[in-house]
Amino acid sequence: MALAFVVLLVAGCAESKPTSVSPQFQDAVTALVREAGGKADPSFSAMTCGSIFDGNPDDSVAMWADVDLAASPDDLRTAAVSLGWQPQIPVDDWSVLLVGPADARVGLRRGHLRAEKAKCSIAGRHQDLTMPLRPDLTDAQRAVLGPSFARATTAARKISTAANVPADEAAFPTAGTLTTANLYTCTTPTTNGAQWRATSKTPLTQDADLATIKRTAIDALTGWKIDPRPTQPEYFTATRDDTTLSAMMIKSGEGTLELTITATTTTCAPVK
Repeated sequence: MALAFVVLLVAGCAESKPTSVSPQFQDAVTALVREAGGKADPSFSAMTCGSIFDGNPDDSVAMWADVDLAASPDDLRTAAVSLGWQPQIPVDDWSVLLVGPADARVGLRRGHLRAEKAKCSIAGRHQDLTMPLRPDLTDAQRAVLGPSFARATTAARKISTAANVPADEAAFPTAGTLTTANLYTCTTPTTNGAQWRATSKTPLTQDADLATIKRTAIDALTGWKIDPRPTQPEYFTATRDDTTLSAMMIKSGEGTLELTITATTTTCAPVK
């Protein structure tokens, strides 16, 4: 088994070779540096990913850029928002993290700006910014996304009540605030933005009356457009404005009957 894994790993490796940097990546990073007040030109490089798991090894590329930048974290963040980059919550020792055009990433650490654009199956090759990221919402984004999440939270808690189970505070808290939602970066035709998603799983009793729970839950969702899925007693969906949710009552892989509520918004709230 170990030998087979080594053979597979070796077979997945190809030669990583220098290649050209896309003009779009160069333009986006340079524009950000200039907007933040930087005078020096970023140093750009690119290599092929060097793995057959990426398809044609010559088509899969990791690009990066480095430049010293005297701008403060706040100044860089302000500049980024003005250009449509979505700020991310800083992690590790990065003071600023951003996602920009075509999923390009930028980080600022101790006065040094690092930019990357890569989708290599083998992580770590010229990639310092591959960590999971969570959008850091602007006030304008919170104003757009907050009401939608609050709407979904109220509905989810009504469904839980109909199922006679406690609401999942971790996913749909009483306060209905965005702090617990899963946030992710999205794109509009002109800028980056953010969306939210939330899911809860709550055990039901094995003898739960699914048809009654479904009917009671639907009756409680006043003002929502319901797709009752009449042939599916364990499932329905609902929409209201830019908010969608689904409720499903099925057995988990462990055989436990569960109520799963999933909610999201169709709106990508622009960063600017």
